[in-house]
This record gives sequence, structure tokens and C-alpha cells, in this order.
Amino acid sequence: MLVELMLAELGLADPKMTGRSLVAHRMWRLGRPFDQGRSSMMRLSLSVSLRGFALLLWGLVVLPVARAETYLWRPVKIGGGGFITGYSSDASGSTRVVRADVYGAYIWSDTANRWVQLVTTASMPSTFHVQNGLNEGVYEVVVAPSDARRIYLALKGRVLTSRDGGRSFAASSTAPFEHGFDPNSEFRNYGPFISVDPVRPDVALFGTPADGLWRTDDGGVTWSRVPTVPPAIDLRPAQDGHQSPGIITWFEKPGGQVAGRVWAMSAGNGLFASSDGGRSFSRLASDGQGGPSLLTQGAFARDGTFFGVDRETRMAWRYRGGAWQSLTSNGGLPSLPFAAVAIDPDDSRILVIDQSGTVFRSNDGGRLWTRLAHESRVGSGDPPWLRVSNASYFAMSRIMFDPVKKDRLWAGAGMGVFYADLSDSSRTVTWVSQTRGIEELVANDVNQAPGQAPLFAVWDFGIHVKRDLTAYSTSYGPKERVLIAAQQVALTPANPRFVVTNASDTRTSCCSEDGDAVLAGYSLDGGDSWTKFAALPTPPGTRPEDPWRMAFGTIAVSAGDTNNIVWEPTYNRAPFYTKDLGRSWRRVVLSGESLPFTGSHPHIYLSRKTLTADGTRPGVFYLVHSGEGANQRLQGLWRTGDGGETWRHVFKGEIAPNTGYAAKLRAVPGRPGELFFTSGIPYATGTPLRRSRDGGETWTSIRGVSQVDDIAFGRPNQAGYPTIFLSGRLNGEYGFWRSIDEGENWTKIGAFPVGSLDQVTVLGADTDHFGRVYVGYMGSGFLVGEPADCKAKPYAFGEDAECFSLR
Repeated sequence: MLVELMLAELGLADPKMTGRSLVAHRMWRLGRPFDQGRSSMMRLSLSVSLRGFALLLWGLVVLPVARAETYLWRPVKIGGGGFITGYSSDASGSTRVVRADVYGAYIWSDTANRWVQLVTTASMPSTFHVQNGLNEGVYEVVVAPSDARRIYLALKGRVLTSRDGGRSFAASSTAPFEHGFDPNSEFRNYGPFISVDPVRPDVALFGTPADGLWRTDDGGVTWSRVPTVPPAIDLRPAQDGHQSPGIITWFEKPGGQVAGRVWAMSAGNGLFASSDGGRSFSRLASDGQGGPSLLTQGAFARDGTFFGVDRETRMAWRYRGGAWQSLTSNGGLPSLPFAAVAIDPDDSRILVIDQSGTVFRSNDGGRLWTRLAHESRVGSGDPPWLRVSNASYFAMSRIMFDPVKKDRLWAGAGMGVFYADLSDSSRTVTWVSQTRGIEELVANDVNQAPGQAPLFAVWDFGIHVKRDLTAYSTSYGPKERVLIAAQQVALTPANPRFVVTNASDTRTSCCSEDGDAVLAGYSLDGGDSWTKFAALPTPPGTRPEDPWRMAFGTIAVSAGDTNNIVWEPTYNRAPFYTKDLGRSWRRVVLSGESLPFTGSHPHIYLSRKTLTADGTRPGVFYLVHSGEGANQRLQGLWRTGDGGETWRHVFKGEIAPNTGYAAKLRAVPGRPGELFFTSGIPYATGTPLRRSRDGGETWTSIRGVSQVDDIAFGRPNQAGYPTIFLSGRLNGEYGFWRSIDEGENWTKIGAFPVGSLDQVTVLGADTDHFGRVYVGYMGSGFLVGEPADCKAKPYAFGEDAECFSLR
């Protein structure tokens, strides 16, 4: 027992676990790697000599275990959360794939009974296995109708192909290469941008927004330009770059037989048709009648009639017998921003849906239409919080009838994948979620106070309190409201159950009627319930009637007083501080400032945390200013010691290059005046991790550590300095690293955990469990990693966990 007591003094064992050493404790935790029980560690007052003897035992007994330690990585199960912008299936229904607008694409696994991520280290070529290697959504993914194992995928300027059902992808050897397309643009719900010949899986067409139409006849190994289809016009010429959907293509199947033409819609130019498999095109004949110049989606009926919908002009069209007919001007449909159309393969039933989910059904080939109501519910085994999708606005993208199950309709929607089983006798379409396995949330923050459950803050769907990391969230705060983005959750050692947030609604052009456009406020119970700030200030350059005048940004709470909060909103608006828990606010004044926009948080979408409270000293806050606009002279680090009333410019100029984007300023818990700073830019030069031990007045670089996404501080493995975690490069090698000696030495605890090639936006660490770290990504939610006794091996396709051997 003496050994256990000495190890407990070092934070290496729990003396209440009689007879358990640290090694036994790790074995005990193997069955409960995510146990969220309270860790009330007893402390013994040992003599200096006894402590020295304990350290000797640590070196002799525990270090060999640490050398053999492995890390288990798994997703934090929140579920769904992002827009599924496309859906595709082969003709037999064996392979179903969907694309996501912020990261990756998914394939349904009957074996696992969930969606499986396609964009991972297991499936993508090794050239992408770099920091932030594939950190965006998939522009298009489709299955060859005649071959369930053949998948085409357009991602980050390239087209990749799989011949083994998504287990591995190969990049094309020729163009299209490095084409410009944005999977998260306003045109992301258009398509399909890739179409595969119904009987020849080697023949496919790919439509880009600015570089025209491309064709392959060798399964995507090589591509050639189709010059007879003009590139889409720029629909938003006032914006930067070319803004338009890619060229959309369809293979015609008259009478259900594969012998028809190929159609191509070039935005602003109209429709073109090919009679030679897509090698050459000419303008589609229309008997002199004007047809659409732009379509969002379209589909062919069994009799060869084509139906198309257009969100831009709010019209629906039918092409039959060589002539176009507008279904909105004289065909019975109202003018709406139509998003999708689907044709029942078994009869003449046609469904047209607008972008809010309103459904119109025709049972007679488009002559008469019936308007249907819609509702949604959570499917078996799906994230319970997806019940919030049951609203009047049900965002839609691609819809498609199941090729095998009669009357079943599939949809990509704003919160995941849904299906509906239709009935001609029902006037309501009931969407049922089948989203499990998809983690598409944009991670903003993660934080945990001692003895409390961790808090995960995300874009659009608030703050999730996770007492069980292996179970889907049941709710989120501050309020189940669509859409609410929590950019930050800030804690304080003054009260571990106190949390403050700057949560705000992302719909900044509408929907403030309920008075909850800004839900910024505080929680007194660890995030279970929330209270809005009693008042919001009006920053210079804003109007009192603007509900978003004080929103988003970065926020911090004093280490000694929960009433003392500093909040820097976005749009470079001036920061404010309160000393009465938000009942009143006063503006932060920085010497030499040029009003009105004296802040340093320029855009709501930036993963930027440049305001923090000191780790121990009450009333001490730090603010990094990047010198935007007319306030170049404010660049550097500012410090206050009186809760925000007065500020000193303690470091002038940039601490590191490129601080204006995803920079992170982190205070070390329990260490007065100690700070870490990273620019958060993975490709810039001159960006080693910086540290200050004097409250930001001077900075030194951490040897060998560069291109750091973020850093976090967890429970120490012995009494004293917190464990440091970071995502970045050590001596040029990217990975996740841990230091237990104040940054002198580093251990690699992960490379691309669970195969993720996404961009890290935030790190957090567990203050109760040694070694547990949380990782948040730009478009794929969160992962958790921690020491566990598991068998290390490379990440394999379809796995939902990874075991990594420390080195």
C-alpha cells in the first residue's frame, strides 16, 4: 500500500483503489475508457525524503509502462449537424453514398448499421496525408449505376475514383486537376456534377463551375475537355472569383432503356445534348420555345419526359415532345425557390420540393399537383437531438427514390440523411432520420472544469454537455433553437460549475423576432441550464435596434470573480467588460485606438481565441490585437489587471506572423502570468509555438515546435505543471503531441486519429483523467484520445476507433 500512497502523491494512482498500482488502474480503466465519474483524489502530506523515494519508484516502475503506452482514439458521439448536399445509389441499391458540405463523404454500411466516412487515411492517396490534407467538403460523389463498387468523388480540385466500394481511391493522372470548385458555396445543393453512363462504369462526365465539362472513358484515369459545352457564366460577378454551379449532366433513359442522349446544363447558357455518349454536344432543340437557362436539379421520367427545377428563377419546367413548358406559369405550381425533383421509377408520380421542404406531388405526369405537409422524427438508433429538425423549415438538397424499396424516398437534408415512405392517401410526408455515423459538426470550442462534464461548442447547434462520450447527445444549449452557434465556452477556477458563452444565431439577416438572436450568457450548473446576460452593450458603429450588435467573437471570465467578464465581439467591434455578470457593460479602451472598430475579431467564421483570463490572478486578462483597419498601432498584446478598466500595451507588434486569422492565446491553469500563443496557420513560415512567463511582455519559441493548430492543458501526471497537448509539427513531423515536463520533451500520441484529414480548429483536455485530450475539427465534429491498453495498428477503412503506439 505504501507504493500506492506515494504514487498517489504524484497524481499517478488513487489511494482509494486499495491494492491497485497505476498499472492495475490502467487495466481497470480499459473497460471504461470514457468513464465520466467524479475523480475525487485524496492527497497525502509526505516528507521530502519520502517524496524523493516515490520519484525513484516512478522512474523504476512506471516509466517502462509509459514507454509501452498506447492511445485509443474515438469519435465523441454528437451526431449529424451538417448539410448533406448530395445522394447517390447504384441501380441495385447496394451502395449508397452522400456528400457533406464541410468535410468528406459517407457510404452506408449494412454491417455496421451506420454511415462510414470515405475521406480518411485508409482510403485516400498518401499524397493527402499531411496537416489539413483534405480539410473541406466533397464537391460530388456518385456510384456507377451498373457497378456498385465503382465510386467517383470530386474533392479539393481533383477527381478520385474507387473500384472497391470506397476502400481505396486513386487520383486521376491528367486533368481535371486543381480545378476551382467550392463544396460549401451557395450552389452546393445543385447537381449532379458527375454522371456515370448507366451501363458503362468507365464512362463519366464531370462539370466544373469555371473550367467547363470533362469526360473520361477509362474510369477516371484520364480526362479530356468537352469543348462544345461552354463554361457556366459567373452568376455573382460582384463577388471574388467565379461564382456559379458546375455543369450538371444527365444520361437519358427513354422508356427505362439505356439508349438515350446525354444532357448538360451550363448555368446561364442553357441545355445541351449529346448523341455520342458525351463526346460532343449541341444546343437542345426546343421548337423555338424558350426554356430554362439555369437548373438546380432535374430527372427523367420513364416515358422520356424531363422535369427540372430552378431555385434562382423560382420555376419548374417540363420538356416533352421537343418543347418546354413552364409548370409554374401555367402548370399548377406556385413560384418558389425549388431545390429538388424526384421521379418514381415504378409509375408516373413526380415530387418537386422547395428549399424549405415544401412538397408538391403529381400523379399524372405533371398536369395536376397536390401540396403536402411535412414533418420529421428521429429514427431508431439516431441522435435524439435531431428532433429539432421537425420544424416548418426543413432544408433540402438531393432527393431520390430508392431503386428497390417501393415508395421510399431518400433525401440529403440540413441535419443529415432522411427517408420517407410515401402513401398516395397521406397529405403529409414524414421524414425519418438515418444519420447515425455522420459527424459533420463544425467544432468551435471544448472545455472542461475539474469534476465537471466536458462542454463541446459547435457551429449551428450550440453547446453539448457530454457525460457519456459514447452516446449521442440528447439535447444542446443554451436553447434548442435552429440555428445557434456557440463560438466559445469559458471557465474559471473561481467556480468549476460556472460557464460563460457568446452563443449567437448564425442567421444574421433574419429570424430575430423571438428575441433570442444572441443567447450569450452564463450557466451556474456546468452547462445544464443557461441565463442570458441581462443587457447587451451597443458598440461604436452599431445601432441599438440591431439584435446582433454584440455577438460571436471571443470571451473570458476572471480567475477570481464570476461577475467579471470581458467579451470581444466579431466584425472588429469594440470589446466590453462587465463586473456585475452582464447587467451593465463598459467599453474596453485601448490607448491610441481609432474608433469605431477597435476590436480584433474580424469575421464570425474564424476559429480565433485571442482573449483569455490569467490562470490564477483575479482581474487579469490578456488580449491579442492584430491591428486591423485603422488600428495598426494597436497590434500586439494588451493586459489589464483591474478587470478590464485599464489596459497596458505590454508587447508591441505581432507575437508571431499571420495573427489575424485562427490565432490562439492560452493561459496555463494555476501558473500566474504564463501564456502560450500560436498563429494557428499551418502553412506560414516563422510560426514556432511561443511562450511567455511574464504576462506577455516577452516571448520565447518552443524548440522544434511549429505550425501549431492549438494547445491545451490537462491533468498533470505528477503534482505540478499541467500536461501540455498540441496539434502541430515537431521537427517538421506533423501529429498530436504530449509533454509532461513543461514542453522540454514531447511524445507523439497520434498522427491522423481515426484517419481524419480534416483541419483541427480546437484542442481541449480533461482535468480529471491524465492523458485524455479532445480534438475539434473544422467539419467533422470531435475526437477523444486517451491512454488505453489496446493493440496498436494503422487505421483501417470503416473502423470507428484507432489504437496508436506512443513514440
